[in-house]
Amino acid sequence: MTTEQLIERACQLEKKIRVAPEQARLDLQPEFAQVLKRIKDTGVSVPAHLRRTEQVLNDEIVESQFDNMPI
Repeated sequence: MTTEQLIERACQLEKKIRVAPEQARLDLQPEFAQVLKRIKDTGVSVPAHLRRTEQVLNDEIVESQFDNMPI
């Protein structure tokens, strides 16, 4: 895939993530992260909106780890 195609795929995933329920967002995170990694590996800067979405997903993953933690 070209860098342009990778960015387009990341944008498609971002759109799905924005409208998906929490569990579906978490399920999409590995693919989204992989696409962003491939973009970074090409040496191209990842667009800011995609980096923000990545950060939100990472925050949700951390939060979900504490959801079932006993007090």
